[in-house]
Amino acid sequence: MDARSNTQARPAPLVRASLPPDVAPLEHLRAVLETLRPEWGERRPLLLTHRSPDPDALGALAALDFLLRREFGLDPETATSGKIFRAENQAMVQELGLEFRDYDTLDASEYAGVFLVDTQPGFGHTPLPDGPPVVGVFDHHRPPSDEARAAVATPPHYDVRLGVGATSSILYGYLADAGIELDPQTATAICCGVRFDTADLSLDVTELDTTAYYESFRRADRRMLARISRPLLPQSYYQELQRSLSRARRHGPLVFALLGDVKNPESVAEMADFFLRMEDCRWSLVGGAFDGNYHLSVRTDLAYSEAYPLMEQVLDGEGSFGGRGTVAGGQVHLTDVDGVPALERRLRARALRLVAPEHLKGSDPKRGTRLTRLP
Repeated sequence: MDARSNTQARPAPLVRASLPPDVAPLEHLRAVLETLRPEWGERRPLLLTHRSPDPDALGALAALDFLLRREFGLDPETATSGKIFRAENQAMVQELGLEFRDYDTLDASEYAGVFLVDTQPGFGHTPLPDGPPVVGVFDHHRPPSDEARAAVATPPHYDVRLGVGATSSILYGYLADAGIELDPQTATAICCGVRFDTADLSLDVTELDTTAYYESFRRADRRMLARISRPLLPQSYYQELQRSLSRARRHGPLVFALLGDVKNPESVAEMADFFLRMEDCRWSLVGGAFDGNYHLSVRTDLAYSEAYPLMEQVLDGEGSFGGRGTVAGGQVHLTDVDGVPALERRLRARALRLVAPEHLKGSDPKRGTRLTRLP
């Protein structure tokens, strides 16, 4: 069976980092909060995720907010950093009426502690305020490097499950264990998070993801789901698509497009998804510069390789990155000394070293085959 059409849950290690194996995650969180709350006074918890959150991050934020309010009587505040560009993500925020504080306007002294979803301390794309400690982490990505982790204290509640397809699924599990019935808004948010991060249960699926998907779908607003899945697209989307197609090159199983400056950093991940759908493409690499950083995305056919080690080799120590299964993303901070063209030359050279020599024959070994060349 083709790996891309296999929708069955695959065996995968489930890691609950720092949580005792004999304590349920919800009860561990309860014990942590009971210990810390006497010290909080009137200060509120702060919920954060990575910059420019995607549907899974948005769904997990909504689910954690719902959990802390309903089960623990807390009044959390949610903040985000970075503009949300992708049309589906914008539609999710608008349709669900999600409201977030601007991270850059926060007064850190107002908050007792920080909860992170879909990210971890030490990731380069996740800003953290000075002062309030990180109390809880809920994520499904590989932890950052040992050096990055050593710079940040391990939070009291650190729930990282490498085998789960979506962080929204993890938070659904807490709500289910607490016996909390989902309202339509929270159910829609969780359903979007799971379906987008697992490609409708076709990638990196566990039993928890399957349960979270179907149970949240049963309670979700179906019309709202449809509008989020198929939002109207601005003309700039098609301009970016045309430019990506004109710059894309193919080297055997690899399709890559290094785009120079981009107007929408989320188009980098979107084009990486798009190119992977090409027949016989086994992995895609797309990069673009925006607002002082170079954004890089890798997508793979899991039968070929996981995305994380490919991204690690393409970056070769530059910048920061993270990933899981078929998805990886990274960033390199740009400097005046080392601009975009030089960085893209290095990235291209490292990517081509990962392609078997026989796939470089029959075309320009540096430029590859243009996708837009007419027969």
